[in-house]
Order: sequence, then structure tokens, then C-alpha cells
Amino acid sequence: LVLSYAVSIVMCLVIINKKTNSGYKIGWLVMLIVFPLFATFLYLTVNGESFRALIRKRSRYFEKRVREELEPGDKAVFDSEDGALQSAYLSKIGGFPPLGNTYSKYFNVGEELFRSLLCDLWSATDHIYLEYFIVKKGYMWDEILKVLSKKVGEGVDIRIIVDDFGSIDGFSRSDKKRLRDMGIKIQFFNPFVPVISGVINNRDHRKICVIDTKIAYCGGVNIADEYINLDDRYGYFKDSGIAVYGAAARSFEVFFISLWDGLTGEKTKIPTPVYENVLTDGIYQPYADSPLDDEYISKTVYMNMISRAKRYVYISTPYFVVDDEMLTVIQSVAKSGVDVRITVPHIPDKFLVNQVTKSYYERLILSGVRVFEYEKGFNHSKLVCVDDTVATVGSVNFDYRSFYLSFECGMWMYATPSVISVKNDLLSMMESSIEIDKGRARKNIFVRFLRAILSAFSPML
Repeated sequence: LVLSYAVSIVMCLVIINKKTNSGYKIGWLVMLIVFPLFATFLYLTVNGESFRALIRKRSRYFEKRVREELEPGDKAVFDSEDGALQSAYLSKIGGFPPLGNTYSKYFNVGEELFRSLLCDLWSATDHIYLEYFIVKKGYMWDEILKVLSKKVGEGVDIRIIVDDFGSIDGFSRSDKKRLRDMGIKIQFFNPFVPVISGVINNRDHRKICVIDTKIAYCGGVNIADEYINLDDRYGYFKDSGIAVYGAAARSFEVFFISLWDGLTGEKTKIPTPVYENVLTDGIYQPYADSPLDDEYISKTVYMNMISRAKRYVYISTPYFVVDDEMLTVIQSVAKSGVDVRITVPHIPDKFLVNQVTKSYYERLILSGVRVFEYEKGFNHSKLVCVDDTVATVGSVNFDYRSFYLSFECGMWMYATPSVISVKNDLLSMMESSIEIDKGRARKNIFVRFLRAILSAFSPML
């Protein structure tokens, strides 16, 4: 017993001195106090340094390559200081330039995105790059594979990055061999081998497709049948995404190739095509985020948008598990009179995470935030829209995993038609939702106690 607590004290000191979020530290400290030996074993398993050291080196390569490949971009003209400052953060800190010479299509359901994606895949003449957290066999993957098999036969360069844990049941050994035998290049991010390689936290959560450096897709839609509503485990599966045509597509290609070359050691040349006849309709700023540096880009993008709102902030997220810093920003903006609305699922896919989400309801509502639960099914959209001016679409949830642990990406937009499309989608979701009032938010003491316990461990959920 004495030894176990001695080990626990040492681990507590190690965690306290880590450069990471305080909420994440508190969750582990509570675990170490209550279950010292088990928590020590678990921490060492899921925070092993061997993979982190390797991927950190690759992450540095990624950051260096992004800055080398992405030029300063167009001289963006903003008609508001708030927009200019938000853009400047992404440019100066991340190296992600604001871009014109781009237009976009916003998709408010996965089925529409899939139909457009298939059409654009058939148009490929040089290369197709796919990067997804989940790839699961079924109709969606089969239809994409038909295109890939045809295109690889035409000499199109096809590369796929799949997160190994996210797609752990998606590919057998024979599936991998079949793809490679076809001539399709595939890499599995952070291969998961239980016990031997137990690091499961740092995942590639991005969803990217790039075609010929001219077209790119991002958002929340993975390659699995539930995302196009052919599998209704949670009722209607509500998701969203965006396609960009023109200069902004190259940024996503840089994100992909920088990670690909970091994983493989290759030196892929990234072309800079001339984008002709592109109808520019606003300012686009694609961004990416790594968990292995000290800059939380995705979280800061969200906080900058929320804190600078004047009239409204509309948010959609499948998981709302945030630290005090984010919660304070949201509450303070609502208290100042800004119309803040958050839409989360009514039918959850993760019970424990959903209980933690519900633990915030009362505090949010008392601050003036309006909370909605999407009633038709599971809401997987990751969206923020502010004042009809700026919006983001991407892979980033409002939770610890997206903010601190996963590789993510998104599209920040200023004064584009897709900003209004995002707004209209969010309003439509609210119409299909239950609004939570104070009575619904309050629960009996036993439910509160359960949620309080889960909240203590929320950074690890």
C-alpha cells in the first residue's frame, strides 16, 4: 500500500509538470489518488513516449513543410477588424494563409456530400488523396473503391491515410494486401498493437479528400454507411461537410502530403496549378492542428470566433466536454447579451460522454445560452457560425480529444455564401430539436452525483 502511494505521488508530480491542459491533469490526478497502481499503469500505457517522440518528430516536419509550401497567400481584404484579427492568428501562428480564388459547396447531410464526392472522384486525372479517421466496409466504401480501382488503372496516383484505431474493424490483412496489389498506396496512422503499443490517444481524426490539387473536401463525414444513412443505429445521422474548388484545395493537399511524407519518408512534390475561371466568393483559410505542439489552434479558432461575436453564436457539436476556459468564454458572451445557441445530439452514440455534456446544461442555461438536442437522431456536425460573417466546418468537436489529443483540420471562412448556408443549416437543426429549459436541465441528486463523478474524468473520455 505504501509503495503504491509512493508511485502515485511520483506520477502526480510528473503529470503536474507536464505542459498540457489543467483539466486533463486533474482527471489523471483524481484517478491516481483513488486507484494508484491501476491509474499508473493506465497512464503509462496510453501516454507512452516512444510513439510520441516519433510522431513529434514527424509533426515538426509537418509544420515545417506547411510553412514552406503555403505562400503568404492573397492580400485579404476584411471589412471588419474582428475578421482580420482572427485571420491573422491563423496566418502568423499556424502558417495558414487566407485565400481567394476559391468557391465552395456546403453539404448539410452526408448523402449529398457523398454524391458530389463520387462525381468529383470520377473527374480525377492525376491524383486522389484520401485521409479519414474511419473507413468501414459497406456500400459507401464499395462505391468509392470502384472509382479508385478504375482510376489507378488509368495511372492516377492514389494514396490513402487511415487512422488504425478508428478503422480497427475496417480492414483485414487481406483487404490491405488487395489494395496494395491494385496499386493503391495506403498508410495506417499510429498502428494499434495492444500492450506492446498502447498509445491510443493521439489519433488522426481528420477527414480530407483532395483531387488533382483543385478540389478538396473536409468536414465530419467518414467513409461508413451510417454517415449516408444506410445504417440507422441512432436514427437519422446528421452530418455536414464542405467542398472547395480552387486555391484553398491546395492547402488541404499540403496538409495531406506533409503527413504522408512524414509517415513514409518520401519527398512528394506538391504542384501549384493555375486556377482558371474560379469564381471567388469570399475568403477561405484552411487550417490543421497537431496535439504534439504547445499551440491549440482548433480551440483558439473557436474561442476567437465566440469571444468576438456581436449578435449571435450558433454551435453544433456531437460532444460538448470542455474545460473552464472555454466554458467561461461561452458563458461571458451569453451574459453580455449575445444570442448563443448550442445544438447537441438527443440520441447519443456514447452514453458516458453524453452524460458529461448534460452536466453543463444548467450552468449554460443560467448564463443565457440556449441548448438544443437534435431530436431526429444523432447530430455529428461540427459547426460554428457567427454574425453572418464567419463560420467553420471541419472535424473538430468541442471536447478534450479534438482540442488536445487528435490531429484535426477545418475550414475557416469569411463573408462567403457558405457562411450563410452553415447558418441556415444550424437554424434548421434547431427546428428539429428539443430546447432544454431549466426544468429539463435540473436532475435529482443521484443523477447529479453520477455526472459530477464522470465530469472529474471527462478529459479521458
